Amino acid sequence: MQKDSKLFPILFGGLCVYLLGYAYSRVFVFHTVERYAGAEGKGDPRQDYITKKDRSPGEGWEYQLFLPVIKAEEGIVNYFHNL
Repeated sequence: MQKDSKLFPILFGGLCVYLLGYAYSRVFVFHTVERYAGAEGKGDPRQDYITKKDRSPGEGWEYQLFLPVIKAEEGIVNYFHNL
C-alpha cells in the first residue's frame, strides 16, 4: 500500500515536467505551418502542422520527443479550424 501512494506524485511530477518542456519548446523551438490544398473555400480543408523551425515535419529529436503532444495539439487545432 505504501508504494502506491508514492508512485502517483512521481508520475504526476514527470508529466508536469514533460508538459512544461513542451510549452518551452513550443514557444522557442517549434512553429505552426498552415497548409491549404487548393483555392480558399474550394479545396481540401486547412491543415496546420507543428514543425521545428526551418525543417519539415518529423525532423529532429525534439519533434520525436514531443510527438504525442504535437499530434494531440494538431488534431484539436484542425478540428476547430475545419468546423
